Amino acid sequence: MKVGFFLLNCLLAVCVVFLTACDDDGGSDTDAGTDGGGDTDTDTDTDTDTDADFECTEDDNWWIWDLSVMPPEDAQICAHVRGTGENVYVLVEFDAWGNTVDQEDVDALIAAWDNATPSDSSTGIFAQVTGLFGDPPDEFDEDDRIYLFLYEMEAFAGNSFDGYFKVDDQGTGTNSNMHETLHLNTLNNSPSENYMLSVQAHEFQHLVHWAYDPNEETWLNEALSEVAMVVTGFGSDEGWMSSWLNDPSDALMLNDVGGNYGIFLLFGTYLWERFGDGFIRDAVADPENGAISLNGLLSTISTPTDLATVLGDMSMAIAVNDNDSSFGGGIYGYSTISPGEVDSIDLTQTAAVDETVGGSGGFSFISSDVGTNGLTLRLVTASPDDLEVRVAFESTSGGELVTDTLTGGTTDVSLGTWPAGATLWISAANPTSGDIPLTASLI
Repeated sequence: MKVGFFLLNCLLAVCVVFLTACDDDGGSDTDAGTDGGGDTDTDTDTDTDTDADFECTEDDNWWIWDLSVMPPEDAQICAHVRGTGENVYVLVEFDAWGNTVDQEDVDALIAAWDNATPSDSSTGIFAQVTGLFGDPPDEFDEDDRIYLFLYEMEAFAGNSFDGYFKVDDQGTGTNSNMHETLHLNTLNNSPSENYMLSVQAHEFQHLVHWAYDPNEETWLNEALSEVAMVVTGFGSDEGWMSSWLNDPSDALMLNDVGGNYGIFLLFGTYLWERFGDGFIRDAVADPENGAISLNGLLSTISTPTDLATVLGDMSMAIAVNDNDSSFGGGIYGYSTISPGEVDSIDLTQTAAVDETVGGSGGFSFISSDVGTNGLTLRLVTASPDDLEVRVAFESTSGGELVTDTLTGGTTDVSLGTWPAGATLWISAANPTSGDIPLTASLI
């Protein structure tokens, strides 16, 4: 996984990986990270020298987090720039060179960042991410290149890490590398394989986002980093998405513990597909945070809406994934990712379903294959003005929205003729902070 903002926070109540820095440990090496930082050569250059051509001096020490202990400790390792591209320096730990990183990896990284991605054969990661989200910061060196810092990150208690953006590097503290740096693990996967290239796009969005809104709420920042993975096409967090769909109990709008990259992927992608590139760029640039930011932006679009409505619509998109324009104008599905079927509670004619829709962007899903004509769906909740509920039929011939409105504490919905072979879906989203009960029955 990406470094676990949530793992670190949950286990240790320490550093937010991309939003808050760890406490300074009082280190005194103010020259850390100077190797390669003054290199202003704009031509692509790969370094084919042997280790005999490199020596580890004090100027070659770069700051990292030692993740083998918790809380993480600041530490230094020796590293050298092994390749220079138009947009990146490839910085490699001395001990990793020839072990978990080689020249082929360096060349592939530069090509991916400068030249091409699976989604665009003429544009690299740098141009795609900056084109969508904005420009990265340039705090120190008047050099637009990003440092891809490759080293062997130790695991903690069986948890391994893919990489992280360390906000300390954007400051002038004694533990800062004072370069725009992405920290990337080489122990678990080749740094140039598609998965790790996708991780790099993810972490790069965090770096870009920091330049515009350094205190963005975690859940929204993570959701947008998932978009970066989708946009570049190296692969997204499908495993996390499948896990969430199998157990959709994790809420979306969590900032401290329990966050799930699966729901972040589903939300970020839905937001991007529905509202477009300009909206995503505005979300990054907006100094407001989280739900306040999104509600402000959604109120200014051509057809104004709000986050609660979007979450309700997204809940049905997750349930049926039918983006045909004839069904709600195409808002009830996805086009760039392919969610599988979400786990749902079965509703029959003989027993009501009592469900609790969790707060902070929680979701619930109820489905029925009864197939009987003339039934009424009764929905009962103590908070009809807060809960976003959608009811729809979905079959191989398409979707049909039944209702997207609760009319009161008890809402009776006439289902009429049950389409042949259709499944009735009831999806609910809760944008409030507290849990909301919902009862569904067929009468």
